[in-house]
Amino acid sequence: MAEHLSVRRLERKLHLSTLEGMVNGAMQGAGEQFTSAYAIALGATNGQLAILVSLPRLTAAVAQGTAARLGRVMGHRKRWAVAFALGQDLMWLPILFAGFHVLGERYAVYWLIASLMAYTAFSAVAAVVWGSIMSEVVPSRIRGRYFGGRSRWSTVANMLAFLGAGLLLFLLRDEGMLGFSVVFGLAFLFRAVSAGLLTTLPEAPHASQSEGSLGLGTFLRQLPTTSLGRMLLYLYCLSFGVNVASPYFTPYLLRELGLSYLTFTILEIGTIGATILSVTHWGAVADKAGNQKVLRICGVLIGLVPLLWVVSPNVVWLGFVHFYSGVVWAGFNLVSVNYIYDATPPQQRMAYLGYYNAGAGLAVALGALTGGVLIRYMPPFLGSPILGMFILSGTLRLLAGAVFLPGIKEVRKVRTVKAAELFHILLGGNSVHQPSHHGRTPRGFHLHGHRDEQV
Repeated sequence: MAEHLSVRRLERKLHLSTLEGMVNGAMQGAGEQFTSAYAIALGATNGQLAILVSLPRLTAAVAQGTAARLGRVMGHRKRWAVAFALGQDLMWLPILFAGFHVLGERYAVYWLIASLMAYTAFSAVAAVVWGSIMSEVVPSRIRGRYFGGRSRWSTVANMLAFLGAGLLLFLLRDEGMLGFSVVFGLAFLFRAVSAGLLTTLPEAPHASQSEGSLGLGTFLRQLPTTSLGRMLLYLYCLSFGVNVASPYFTPYLLRELGLSYLTFTILEIGTIGATILSVTHWGAVADKAGNQKVLRICGVLIGLVPLLWVVSPNVVWLGFVHFYSGVVWAGFNLVSVNYIYDATPPQQRMAYLGYYNAGAGLAVALGALTGGVLIRYMPPFLGSPILGMFILSGTLRLLAGAVFLPGIKEVRKVRTVKAAELFHILLGGNSVHQPSHHGRTPRGFHLHGHRDEQV
């Protein structure tokens, strides 16, 4: 268990964690969200873009499966979180050097893929360890509001960094790879600061034998028989369906529609802005009505996202689709993680998170590889095989929801909320009966994906 913290110290730790989330969000905005555009600038084919998504996620799956067993040797998890965050940070250097054709222009894309594989491996383990610590530090009664607020501020930083990076790329568009070198250099600096802030996490020693006692066989046997297991199966299938089309959103915008980096950035800002505006509200709804209800609503709405891309190539319409995507993914990502936190025993949470992330990474890799094969044979729809992939992705998402969502039950004690009241809460109203929170709520927890490429 995490060290005992007074209310004042808990407030300080959580505010520092929010600051760390903002710096990490800036790293993602300046760096991660431009890796596909970087690969396109290096001359990547559609097949290579599929590999760019699949192999790093496959590496992450292996790393996270290993993380599930690291509890056997871990003493203080914070040290591991910092170490792997620093390893992730250092990988920005070879990513940056891919643009200088270190191994020759012919192998630049493969250099980038190999660098991203190492990057995601370090990132994956750091995320599992961090999640294991924070799930114990944040009281369950404020989890939705805290993580919703943290996500909102992280997304604000992400948006500002993304906007700045997009403008830099636009201004330096005639300077070869200089623009990407600058933005990836900024990403390196942001992650270095983030790793430093991770040192402020509470020390969280734990009984390592207890943490590592969940074997893979036991985990697999639980999948079809428990509500948590059905939830994980749903997330695996959804990840597969999403990533059948995931590698092709960026080339559709930049290659087929011929959008500039500036227009591309503005569309992305729509998604990020929607996340900022909605994520705290989703957290409040989940605290009142339960994660399961929000999960069902967002699960259905997510299935419609790629289908909306097919309606029109008009930039204004695509702006609406990006905004819609940001809203529904904000709610889904928030409640899916909180559901896992609520449904897992603290002593085995790191193992569950590791196995879940490993399975999700495998599903992402298989989805991207499957999409890479299918797009070669996909007949053009409205002139583009990519639009056919979007339709397939939407169909797979809706099928996954139809099969698994009815079997996922609420695991946290929440008051029964009828449909009319839930609709009222979704629109921003208060529930008829406000929940009672005993004890002091830390300051800052006030109630008021990123584009559709990942789960």
